[in-house]
Amino acid sequence: MTWEDSFQIITASLGAVGGSAIIILGLSSWLGKVWANKILEQDKFKYSQELESLRISSKNFHDSLSLTNATYFETKKAYAEKRVYAITEVWREFVEFRENYPSAIIWLDIFVKDEYSNFANDSRFASFKEKTDLAIINAIIPSKLDILRPFMDDITYQLFSMYTGTVARLCFYLNKCCDGNVPEYDWREDDGVVRILRTGLSEVEYHQFQTEKWSIQILLNFLQLRISNHLKNIATGADLAKEAMGHSLAFSKEVTAICQDETIKKANKVLSK
Repeated sequence: MTWEDSFQIITASLGAVGGSAIIILGLSSWLGKVWANKILEQDKFKYSQELESLRISSKNFHDSLSLTNATYFETKKAYAEKRVYAITEVWREFVEFRENYPSAIIWLDIFVKDEYSNFANDSRFASFKEKTDLAIINAIIPSKLDILRPFMDDITYQLFSMYTGTVARLCFYLNKCCDGNVPEYDWREDDGVVRILRTGLSEVEYHQFQTEKWSIQILLNFLQLRISNHLKNIATGADLAKEAMGHSLAFSKEVTAICQDETIKKANKVLSK
């Protein structure tokens, strides 16, 4: 069979089925579109279901976050009111203690260490022993601090304890002198005083106290100023405002994360087609 014969047979065959081929191609195209639309509809239904489920979950989570957020701020408001009361009570307790502690401890500055034996030998100072007795000091030390502590910050509690502890230790030191047991060291070097001051003074402050030989009055005034300034700072609520701002930022990030969820974005893209 020649090439010309083969060509004629192929041409004749194509001519015989030409109309059918066009119909087949048309049907294939139509069926393809039908199935594509059907698959797209199935995808849309699937993603619409998933999207609705995600939206419900997101709404529930958002509502839960909103409730938590509202509860947080209501709690903080109540806490702030309690703190204002606590600050007032702390300062009242401080003033009462300051007015009642034995002023006799000032004589530790009026006398030099070599003269401390006068507290036991001079009858004019006979009352100092009773005034600095442990029972007397224990009676004037504030007792409400532990009740107020949940509404105070740790620094307030630390400063107050340092002030009262220093006064109590100085009374103990003076009482020993009144007994005739004058320590071999200056009150600034007393282990109890040093240990108490170390709990609240910075290294620079403590070094200044030692090198400048602060008097008792200067030391107590310094501690009083620290307490007063600190109470003023926390009374403004700056620390609570900072904490609330951090909470708000965290809440905002959680809500944004919900809105930017990749599954939700993908579902919305399919449904928009």
